[in-house]
Amino acid sequence: MFFIIAFLILSIACSTITIRTLIGYSDMKLSRKVILSGMVLLGWFSSLFVRVLKNSDILGDTAYVVLYNCSYALFGFVFILFCFLMIRDIFWYLLYWGARFLGRDEWSLNPKNLSVLGHANAIVLLISFIVSLYALYEGIKVPMVRELTIESPKLTRDVKIVQLSDLHLNRAVPISRINKIVEAVNNQGADVIMLTGDIIDDDSTKMEEQLQALQGLSAPYGIYASLGNHEYYSGLSSVSYRYRKMGYPLLVNRGTEINHTGLYVAGIPDAYTANTHSTFYINLPQALGKSKESDFKILLSHTPEIALQLDNSLFDLVLSGHTHGGQIFPFHYFVKKANKFLSGDYSVNGVQLHVSNGAGTWGPMMRLFAPSDITVINLIKK
Repeated sequence: MFFIIAFLILSIACSTITIRTLIGYSDMKLSRKVILSGMVLLGWFSSLFVRVLKNSDILGDTAYVVLYNCSYALFGFVFILFCFLMIRDIFWYLLYWGARFLGRDEWSLNPKNLSVLGHANAIVLLISFIVSLYALYEGIKVPMVRELTIESPKLTRDVKIVQLSDLHLNRAVPISRINKIVEAVNNQGADVIMLTGDIIDDDSTKMEEQLQALQGLSAPYGIYASLGNHEYYSGLSSVSYRYRKMGYPLLVNRGTEINHTGLYVAGIPDAYTANTHSTFYINLPQALGKSKESDFKILLSHTPEIALQLDNSLFDLVLSGHTHGGQIFPFHYFVKKANKFLSGDYSVNGVQLHVSNGAGTWGPMMRLFAPSDITVINLIKK
């Protein structure tokens, strides 16, 4: 309920600012004002409409997929438009005030000049549209491959790991896209694949084809998964059942040694979910219960902030996701503020932390200055 109220307040505020900035001081025709206002309102509230219709039977699967993709694309566009409008006005007013300070009070520089404002709005609309198309391309393309190499005397042999995070699979994700990601992962020739949460983001009974495509992942030492917050939203019992059915061990406060390699992998629930759930908790001693002191220990934690509570006496490496690298700029700043970490590699209390941007998207299938990724970790016996 808190999320819905906060979203409504934010949507009302942002749509009001966007409409007022675009047409409030414009002399454009009334019909154009109505069309632009309707587009902005629909864009800001479209994700709420999709959320309401998600679990209803009002629409068929095909209609829902079309509505989902179109609505979130429009949401992404109006968000990018809003950001460009704010950035433009900040610099415009700074330029105008600077000119006045220098004694040049020119009408052509005044933000209230309707003629100049109309042209400026048209330019911002065009730029926002082009940037949205680029962000859409970045969101749907096959994720890039990042490589990370770590040497350790704790290993008894070299091990190659692929980390796959934040796929956000739902019934609207094309099967062809999943197949391409699965193929890209399998082409890395990993010994073991680790899924670090938010892989499933829908009612699993309504995405059979998507989960069958995901089951194409292959690694000789196994595929292990931890939970993200969206698995919790989608129903823990059904998600747990699907992981068991696919043969992917779900690590929830437990761990296992990987094929006599000296590598031990443990998993915990999403930290934010655990903090708000009465029976869902994090138990690190239990997760480490089967490990040996000599093991190279990896923790799968969807939330990267958990690294602040660790040191190298517990784990050598933490693999996380959740942030999407910010997904759409300038969200990067808010995401880093909320999660303490954004993307890439960090050293925290002697523990190495890797935060993946994720291979999928949440909401708009868009990315801007936060490319999707698949991470290859080469563990080398020192």
